[in-house]
Amino acid sequence: MDATVDLSDLALTIDSLLEGDLDRPWCVHRLYEALLPLVGAARREDMLSATQRASDDLVAIGKARREYVSAIAIGVHCEDALYWSARSEHQRLEEFGPEFEPPAVLRRLAAHFQCRGL
Repeated sequence: MDATVDLSDLALTIDSLLEGDLDRPWCVHRLYEALLPLVGAARREDMLSATQRASDDLVAIGKARREYVSAIAIGVHCEDALYWSARSEHQRLEEFGPEFEPPAVLRRLAAHFQCRGL
């Protein structure tokens, strides 16, 4: 890691989460839920965005890997990013096993939806 890179506290916490589970990628929502008790009350959408930006910072400096997933192919408008530690033996999302291959991962992604009424 470049010594001039100043990671946010949020990115450092996410790095610890990724390092703690090398055998399973973390979607933005899973990271958000793990961080919620640590960061306190914040608007959900703001915190999801901050979580993704901090995770992307880790990717930018080579501490994490990322792959985007879109459920549009199964008729659901939902996209997410999955992150895992660069120390993991897995280079691609599908290497984590059948639950991270289409269509299983797309169905799980669609399960992120929360009904907010009309």
